[in-house]
Amino acid sequence: MIKKMVVTPALFLLVLMSLYGCTAGLAMQGLSSSSPVAFNATGRGKGDSAWFARYDDVVQATLRAGEELSFKLEKKNIGKDQSEFKFVDAKGKKIEMLIERRTETLTWARFNVGLFGSTSIGRLMARQIIVEVAEAKDFLRDWHPEEDN
Repeated sequence: MIKKMVVTPALFLLVLMSLYGCTAGLAMQGLSSSSPVAFNATGRGKGDSAWFARYDDVVQATLRAGEELSFKLEKKNIGKDQSEFKFVDAKGKKIEMLIERRTETLTWARFNVGLFGSTSIGRLMARQIIVEVAEAKDFLRDWHPEEDN
């Protein structure tokens, strides 16, 4: 009897109050997804990074990274200050890379795997470019602190 007379109306009023004002978005977000990162994980499919490395070195490292990860190079457009690459994996999923010269010593890179592509594959490609630049010793600054012996 108490449940019908007190608890049910109280829950109903609580739901009505949560749908009013600035809390409405929070209530609806909580009802729409049980995962707080669902929007971020399935969203834009893009990422970027900037490095202290020369543009030409990063462009060559991008080509080596694609080969190392066994991606097929579908499109290559290398310009003076900007390069575009489109790689395809064995399942036909595409990864677009944009490499841009920001200064003589700073290079910016952006990956785009599409709306439903795997962002982790794009991040892996960016990390592999870092590995290729590091192995070629093309970074202009050493990121490891000096060790005192």
